[in-house]
Amino acid sequence: MTKFIKYIKVLAILFLCSSCSDYLDVVPDNTVEVENLFETEIKAYNALAACYSFLPYNDDVNSNMLLAGDEYLGRLDADYAGDSGRLRGSKIMRNGWQTANDPILNYWSGRNGGSGLYDGIRVCNTFLENIDNVPDMAEADKADWTAQVKFLKAYYHFYLLNKYGPIILVEENVEASDGIDEVRQFRQPVDVCFDYIVNLLDESIADISEVRSISFLGQIDKTIVMSVKAKVLMYAASPLYNGNTEFYGSFLDENGQPYFNLEEDPEKWKLALDATEEAITQALSQGKRLYTYEEQVKDYDLADVEVSGVMKHVYDNKYSIVEEWNSELVWGFSNINDRSGSGFQVATNMRSATDPANTRNAWQWLGASYRMTETFYTKNGVPLEEDITFDYENRLAITVIPEDDDYYRGFLQPLERTVNLHLDREPRFYAWLATDRGVWRAQDAINNLKMRNAEVPGGRAHATDFYWTGIGIKKFVHPETTSNSWTTVIHYAKPIMRLAELYLMRAEVRNEYNGPSQQVYSDLNVIRRRAGLPDVETVYSNAQIVNTVGKHLDKSGLRSIIQQERLIELSFEGHRYDDIRRWKRASEFFTLPILGWDVFKSLTTEFYSLQTKQTRQWITPRDYLFPLELNELRLNPKLIQNPGWDR
Repeated sequence: MTKFIKYIKVLAILFLCSSCSDYLDVVPDNTVEVENLFETEIKAYNALAACYSFLPYNDDVNSNMLLAGDEYLGRLDADYAGDSGRLRGSKIMRNGWQTANDPILNYWSGRNGGSGLYDGIRVCNTFLENIDNVPDMAEADKADWTAQVKFLKAYYHFYLLNKYGPIILVEENVEASDGIDEVRQFRQPVDVCFDYIVNLLDESIADISEVRSISFLGQIDKTIVMSVKAKVLMYAASPLYNGNTEFYGSFLDENGQPYFNLEEDPEKWKLALDATEEAITQALSQGKRLYTYEEQVKDYDLADVEVSGVMKHVYDNKYSIVEEWNSELVWGFSNINDRSGSGFQVATNMRSATDPANTRNAWQWLGASYRMTETFYTKNGVPLEEDITFDYENRLAITVIPEDDDYYRGFLQPLERTVNLHLDREPRFYAWLATDRGVWRAQDAINNLKMRNAEVPGGRAHATDFYWTGIGIKKFVHPETTSNSWTTVIHYAKPIMRLAELYLMRAEVRNEYNGPSQQVYSDLNVIRRRAGLPDVETVYSNAQIVNTVGKHLDKSGLRSIIQQERLIELSFEGHRYDDIRRWKRASEFFTLPILGWDVFKSLTTEFYSLQTKQTRQWITPRDYLFPLELNELRLNPKLIQNPGWDR
């Protein structure tokens, strides 16, 4: 399938000075003039591709925000744990690694693994200034391409806003002849930034194509723009940005005015609700629906599919991620390069049980934190500590997997020893996590996992390439990807936004604005039913299952339910870190160490001993926002540093 996003970087368009703070566009010597880049439609198409090229690359474990937070743990040997250029996302939360002198994942300046988003914005501005000059293009195509670039410009501003708070708005490029006062600009208040981004998105919605043909999947369409607008407005309404006197009451601009609004405005939730309603309506009109697996299950599962209590739901949830351009995908990242060896599918994939020395397509060292095993629900669809029927106090006790329990038939190994924690869990637990004595459908085969020292597949059988927590991640590994060669990697568009997220967004913003209602429950239930779980209002009304009967009936209780549902359904996809930040809950999660099993032990009783694998640091409010690089402050004295990063 042809993919649009080829990330063609046109040198003549990238006429950018070395520092973003200069805000000057200079045409280098020995390059063509800008006008020549828009002489024909083909050349203009390359310019359009250049605008896309600044999208943060979300499939490189070394240059990616997905490893920020507490979901993942990569290699801990000195080559990786001690190298600031590897696994950068995890480094920003380790003591002393993130500094204002040379920030990791610096999206403001375009350094240390971060896309240069101000460079991208200026490239977008150049496109917008010149696209009307292309002589051989239909006006409708010009309007559509313009709308795409307005979206990208808005998205780059939003990405910066989400990381840095108040930002500089680059409405148009300054000229080389402009004075220093034009070059040096001030950061704008957060609400001004949100309004600017939303206005750009509205302009994009007016002219962008409803849908893309199969040859242009990955190119922005109307559903994507409307969905991102809804997300932007949800962020604007969230506690981090809406009335946050606790963190930013004294964070003032050059005129002594607060960068953040200090009085909560509940009507922002209404704006987010309206936008989310419109986005879902648009998505459904274009045939989007929650994915369900409609094909025959694999031959190795035929004998169990009608018996197993979780298998059908595991297939639904597993393939909702790895089935290329499926009905649920709203926005997918198609520029995957598995041959680099740093993609998430390759880094998380387990090695073949028949050929464990073969490292191709299966690095087997990016795993999950122990905390994620406790995040998923019990089979009753409630948190572990909420379920009366689940022995929470003895969850780490060793037990024998029953031989005759059909609930997890095909996903746990009968009569093997494991911990209670791995029994009686919801289908998504078995679909997306790889635990000791579980089963993983990988390498196009059934694999009985053995995660202890010197065991295969999954255990520490290599000096560095093993799951350092003893817990693997199945979510991004296509079951048919094998280690035979690079050509046997099954490619798919990695999700940026799914319809499931839109339903979760609508549940959240509706509860925040109106409180609990059947409409909120319905948005949760459509996801829960696909996951094989009972409806939320049913299970939370059952005193035989839950400790907190009626938890769903008040806004606070339902908020907790919605947030955990989001943390489960969107786990490992790059949402958790930002969600926890915007909810202002980082001190609950990010101050705790990453735990895991003792993977250097072979005996069952020794392996199942929780250990601290890596400490994490979070200083509130400093770490809610990234630092501006000190060099940027020197180049532009109008910039004011984010709180806590002065040293």
